[in-house]
Amino acid sequence: MIENNLEGQIALVTGGTRGIGKNIVENLLKSGASVIMTGTSPHYDVSGFKISGDQKLSYKQLDFSKSDSVNSFLQDLPELGKIHILVNNAGINRVAANIDSATTDYSAILDVNLKGPYLLTREVSRMMIKQKYGRVVNISSIWSVVSRSGRSIYSTSKWGLVGLTKSLAVELAPYNILVNAISPGFTMTELTQNTNSAEELVHIAAAIPLQRLAKPIEIANWVGLLAGPINSYITGQNIVIDGGYSNV
Repeated sequence: MIENNLEGQIALVTGGTRGIGKNIVENLLKSGASVIMTGTSPHYDVSGFKISGDQKLSYKQLDFSKSDSVNSFLQDLPELGKIHILVNNAGINRVAANIDSATTDYSAILDVNLKGPYLLTREVSRMMIKQKYGRVVNISSIWSVVSRSGRSIYSTSKWGLVGLTKSLAVELAPYNILVNAISPGFTMTELTQNTNSAEELVHIAAAIPLQRLAKPIEIANWVGLLAGPINSYITGQNIVIDGGYSNV
């Protein structure tokens, strides 16, 4: 039986300071990887994470909505050395009917949700090609499979991310680099709890066949599986984790 041991590997996780991203960081650390996590704040205290042995954990600012931040991060990327795992998790959303949306909303969402992963994966994959190994996991959304009112721009960005995933999987396969996407459904993150009332959460759960929202760790577990040695043949896939919601 193959164990999902990530000792000696280095993972880069964007948007790793809260919610699903934070759970991804914690899970990768638990599996033995060293992690470089990013967020939009200038500084972030990583002392709350558990590391052991030769593991390393660091934080770097990366704001995909600001070109200066992106350019600076990409310029410094070679200094990070090897990167075995890339998790493109950072994302934003602004809910509005298409007729009420602004062009600035489109630009902001696409910059973070699609252009950011495109640029970062382009540069990181160059490093992975040299080492003839890599795992890329893009965090898309249930709205890359189905949609609803107010999600036109967000769905555009997430469908695009899945398209990018499939194209890169074909291009990078000869170098033993596997590229997959995960599309979470409704997940009980801090943001979900803070932006929905108790009654609204009950209503959301009732629309899901499993009658509950996902736990962030349930998403993070699949990231770990796709990023680790247990996955040696899955690439170019969009794995939907939604409790059956998209089948209703």
